[in-house]
Amino acid sequence: MDKLMNNHWFMKIIALLLAFMLYLSVTLEETGSSSSPFNSSSRSGSTSNKETQTIQDVPVTAYFDDDKYIVSGLPETVDITLKGSKSNIKLQRDVKVYANLENLKPGNHQVKLHHNIDDGLSVEIDPKTVQVTIEGKVSKKFPLEVSLASDQIKSGYVAGTPSVSPKSVVVTGGKSQIESISSVKALVEEDDADSTIKQQAKVVAFDRNLNKLNVDINPEFVQVNIPIKRESKSVPLKFEASGTPSEGVEVTSIEPQTKEAVIYGDEDVLKSVSEISEIPVDVSDIRGTETVEVNVPLPEGIKRVSPESVKVKVKVNTSEGSTKEEEVKEDEKETVEKETTKPEETTTEEEEKEQEKEDEEETNSTRTISGVSLSIGGQSDSFLYQMLTPSNGTISISATGPKDTIQSLSAGDISASVSASGYEAGTYTLPISVSGPSGVQITPNTSTAKVEITAKEQEEEEPPPEEEQQGEQTTNYDQQQEQNPANSE
Repeated sequence: MDKLMNNHWFMKIIALLLAFMLYLSVTLEETGSSSSPFNSSSRSGSTSNKETQTIQDVPVTAYFDDDKYIVSGLPETVDITLKGSKSNIKLQRDVKVYANLENLKPGNHQVKLHHNIDDGLSVEIDPKTVQVTIEGKVSKKFPLEVSLASDQIKSGYVAGTPSVSPKSVVVTGGKSQIESISSVKALVEEDDADSTIKQQAKVVAFDRNLNKLNVDINPEFVQVNIPIKRESKSVPLKFEASGTPSEGVEVTSIEPQTKEAVIYGDEDVLKSVSEISEIPVDVSDIRGTETVEVNVPLPEGIKRVSPESVKVKVKVNTSEGSTKEEEVKEDEKETVEKETTKPEETTTEEEEKEQEKEDEEETNSTRTISGVSLSIGGQSDSFLYQMLTPSNGTISISATGPKDTIQSLSAGDISASVSASGYEAGTYTLPISVSGPSGVQITPNTSTAKVEITAKEQEEEEPPPEEEQQGEQTTNYDQQQEQNPANSE
């Protein structure tokens, strides 16, 4: 044995056999071949090295001239199943799926999806083929609408006319997509809005069924401003008896303690409501004189009525055919009862204050007046002044005072202004000052206004009129003739 180990030919043959066995082992691992002297062990090793793996949501790329065409119907992602050796599968780092549409004309096409995976693996794409539509690219300008639902505004408030910048957008898509567009809207995201909304809103195109369309919109976001205000006005309340009085009972009068209510709603609806009439008062079980509470109904389109309890106290007088003498005796009886009332039953201080408050409410009234002009005071000749907000230069005010004065009050009786005295060029938010007739409390619906101040450009000195220049030239010529009479001869 020692001789064999020392024989170099023997060692070379052993090394060659070992190298051949190593080669077979590597070959069987990579190819999975079973045709070798090591068939049983190689099959086992081959099976253990086989693997199936599914890669989900692989993005799909389409190759076409996107400057001219629009492609629809192509899925955004697909799933790929790979089968083969673990080592080969692990090497697939950047798997891509694509559809080559470069040589296709506009129309509908059934196209096959391709991949970038090298040979050696079995590849299945789900789906293998897709139906696509190729259309010529079309661009069209659309006016913008602002989308703000009524339930996005706080109860008792209304939205004014919205402004959007820019006022239109350019939508690009396939011809059929552009033709299906019914509206393009800036979607406002707001809940319980009770003040002016200012935000960047996303622009979305809708078809006639209000489905969102997958098109390109430029710009994708726009600036939206929506004034939110509390719109209200005072209207008289009119009551009428309802139900059937008891036998022998006659309703002689209905005297409400609250004769007006403040209603809130959209401006157009407020204009159409002049009073809340035919408010029913059930007199079926009333005898003598009683005070009842009556719910004030909401006119159609009105969002809220004030007082917030939506109840009004009403006094109902009834008569059961009693003579004047009986009525007088009844009044005398009530007077005697009041005079003999125990001291403990006298009106407390809180009740007196409540009565004073009710009396004041009966004599005073509150009314909202719109269209009050807002002026800019303290202006300088060196600057130009522009009212930015409110853009129309008018505000609404709430006036409280004697009913007769309030009913006859108009926007021209109210003075509203901001003072720009001492301000240089720039944009400023200035406080609003209001005033009105004596005894009337005036409260503006907004406390500030935004004013832009710019410096005037210096005027260039105008050259003298042409006639004056000609006159000067003529005068100079005459003077020269007088000094040189020889020239004239």
